[in-house]
Amino acid sequence: MKSVKVAITANSLVCVLKFVVAFMGGSAAMLAEAIHSLADTANQALLWVGIRRSEIGPSREFPFGRGQERFVWGLISACGIFFVGAGVTIYHGIHGLLNPHMPEINMWTVAVLVFALFAEGYSFVVALKEKREGDTANLAVLMEDGAAVFGIFLAAAAIALTKWTGEPYWDSIGSIIVGIVLAIIAIVLIRENLLYLIEKASPEELQAEVRREIEHLPLVEHIKDIRMIVLTPEAHHIRAEVELNGYLLVREMEDSLREDYRTIHNFGDFLQFCASFANRVTRTVGAKIDEMEEELRKRVPYLKHVDIKPS
Repeated sequence: MKSVKVAITANSLVCVLKFVVAFMGGSAAMLAEAIHSLADTANQALLWVGIRRSEIGPSREFPFGRGQERFVWGLISACGIFFVGAGVTIYHGIHGLLNPHMPEINMWTVAVLVFALFAEGYSFVVALKEKREGDTANLAVLMEDGAAVFGIFLAAAAIALTKWTGEPYWDSIGSIIVGIVLAIIAIVLIRENLLYLIEKASPEELQAEVRREIEHLPLVEHIKDIRMIVLTPEAHHIRAEVELNGYLLVREMEDSLREDYRTIHNFGDFLQFCASFANRVTRTVGAKIDEMEEELRKRVPYLKHVDIKPS
């Protein structure tokens, strides 16, 4: 996924530069931003692992593939944002309030903030263009980069206030606010990933599209029930219960039924015909269901697993 790759690259570069400036100048807000970027880089690396593993195809052990594993890694990533990103950042800010010291602010501090703004801003724009429902990895990048851009302005404001007022606590307050923002983002991402791990329903517009496609299948007379869930943003699983048009089914077997009709001379022949007809109907319905499922997969590419049952 492009947005995750771009985010990892941008955050890695920014993280190194922020740490260098933070340790050179002793700014709590800049160190908070550096920790923020480090957490973002690590968490986005986890998202990338989840995306790669979710692409592993079906197997005997996992017949539907491992698509939902991306949400597991997304959940781990979100927990990392909460405990590492938010926790460490808030702790460092509180420590700065209790043990204040004046940070050194120079041209390198400003240069890194400007570079970070452009790098994080570009990554945010890429993620915004790729935004789609159900893609929690992209949502994580979007929210983290949005918070990063906000954090850069906040860090700049905290550093400016510190330099203007001569009071070091502004720097620590900036660190705490960044941590609170990260905690809120983490909670949102934890909730989103949990929803998809417990088989969240597919978006209404996708369900409506699939319903229309099923209704257009020749043998389908009525849809009694349809359940559609998200496996990954690119893959959905549908279970549909439909009523089949019995007349059209019989038309499929009309020629063979005419031949059977001529062989019926007594009740014994009729019983034999009934048994044969029942078997034939079962095989015909099974074959037609397989054809409909295959046709539906062709018409709707994001339906990776289709299960149609006659009522």
